[in-house]
Amino acid sequence: MVDLKATATEWLHGESKRLTDLSLRIWQLAELGLRESQSSAALAAELEAHGFRVERSLASMPTAFAATWGEGGPTIGLLAEFDALPGISNAPEPRRAPVIQGGPGHGCGHNLIGTGSVAAAIAAATALRQAGRPGTVKVFGTPAE
Repeated sequence: MVDLKATATEWLHGESKRLTDLSLRIWQLAELGLRESQSSAALAAELEAHGFRVERSLASMPTAFAATWGEGGPTIGLLAEFDALPGISNAPEPRRAPVIQGGPGHGCGHNLIGTGSVAAAIAAATALRQAGRPGTVKVFGTPAE
């Protein structure tokens, strides 16, 4: 019998460097709400690469998406935020070091929230797939919070 938690955790540990790089890429893009085209595309592409079906441009928002893997219950849903905030540009370090003076930045960690939600969704889908268990995993890409 496959241990779902152990399988998901193993996948996360094995992919930690790549997921960290994805988070840093979104940090560096620092796209403002409703203009997060590259950030949204990067997260959607990651999901698609792991077998999720992605619907883009939802609710008249070009950067919104919904990604689905699997079928049946239980259904696991996650929110992925990826927008930056105006005026808080900073290098990824714990001191004030603007990359672009007055430019946008990730003060609320949405680069981490988006990547973490995508990673959790893929880990859950991987565990369900390996265990041969039913279930649906959905990720809602939420622009501008």
